[in-house]
Amino acid sequence: MKGVIFNLLEDFITDGWGEQAYEEIFAQCPLQTKEAFVGLNSYPDADLLTIVAKAAAQFDISVSDAVRAFGKYCLPKLVAKYPIFVAGHRHPKTFLMSIDNVIHVEVRKLLKDAEPPRMFFVDPAPDQLILRYVSKRQLCPLVSGLLDGTAEYFRTPIGHTQTQCTQSGASACEFHLTFENEVGAFA
Repeated sequence: MKGVIFNLLEDFITDGWGEQAYEEIFAQCPLQTKEAFVGLNSYPDADLLTIVAKAAAQFDISVSDAVRAFGKYCLPKLVAKYPIFVAGHRHPKTFLMSIDNVIHVEVRKLLKDAEPPRMFFVDPAPDQLILRYVSKRQLCPLVSGLLDGTAEYFRTPIGHTQTQCTQSGASACEFHLTFENEVGAFA
C-alpha cells in the first residue's frame, strides 16, 4: 500500500483524537516498517491494518466502522490533493464510473508498483449503479466510506447496500447504489 494512505491515516487519527493519541497508537503497533511512511513509497498492507486495529481498540469501535470512517475522511483529502480527477464531474455517478478507467490507470502510470483495486460497473438506470469491487485487500468498508465521502462532496445522497462480499466467499464485493438525483437532474 502506498505511503499516501498511511499519511492520510495519521491525519485521520490526529485530526479526530490528537497527535498524542496517534503517537500512543503507533508506539503499540508491531509494524514491519521501521521508518516514517513516505507518500510515494510502498509499505505492507498489514502495517495499515495493524494501525487501524489498534486505533479501533483504543476508541472502542469496530475495525469495520473505523475503516469506513477513514474512507469517508479520505475522499475530500484526496480531492484536494488531486482535483483533476473530479474536474468536469457534476454528479457522483459519473465520477465513480471514472475511477477504474481514469484514476486507477493514472495511479498505475505514476506508481509502477501500485496495486489499486479494480472497480467494474453495471448501469441499470439513471438513478442507480452497481459497483463491483475486486481487491486482494478486501477493504469493502473503505469503499463504503469513500461512497459516503463522495455523497458529501457532490452534495447528492447515495444510498448503498453491499449485496456480496469476498469475505463471505464471493468473487467480488458488490454494492447497489441509488442516487437521490439522476445524472443531469440537479437540485
